[in-house]
Amino acid sequence: MELVLSKPEHQGAFGQSFVHVLASAAGLTVAREDIDSRGFDLTIGHKGKLGQLRHPNIEVQVKSWSKRIAVEQQGYWKYELRTRHYNELAGTDFMVPRFLILVIVPDDWHDYVDHAPSGTELRHAAYWMSLRDHPTSNLKPDSKVRVDVPVRNLLTVDSLHAVMKSAATLPVGA
Repeated sequence: MELVLSKPEHQGAFGQSFVHVLASAAGLTVAREDIDSRGFDLTIGHKGKLGQLRHPNIEVQVKSWSKRIAVEQQGYWKYELRTRHYNELAGTDFMVPRFLILVIVPDDWHDYVDHAPSGTELRHAAYWMSLRDHPTSNLKPDSKVRVDVPVRNLLTVDSLHAVMKSAATLPVGA
């Protein structure tokens, strides 16, 4: 079968779907904006009370990166994020906490999933980070800012719950 989408379209769609599947497995809700105009791709929500908040949400920007070109050094993925995307994640002046999720995908789209009678496996893995404590950049919007995404921040069902719990305690606009 031939790939109908371009490689970047397919890779990006798979990355967002990967995050959606993990959030669903965690029992969280997932919503997507009609138009990507506010700097995030998905809203992940918790049903009910968490800490002092009812129905808290986080907003995530999902970026996918081919394993062939992904650079990991000293426990960090060295990702080059466009300044305009970086600035939509950096700082504390958001009503809803924002996170970057980096999905490392196989080089060949045929390897995105593996099927067996025992189940279907998605490949490879996703990592998260907050840029809340990072200043915005004055670089041109299409230039790039290197972001060091910790390898230890593997996105799992448990880590998604921990992120939601910590986000529910963050002061708004502080």
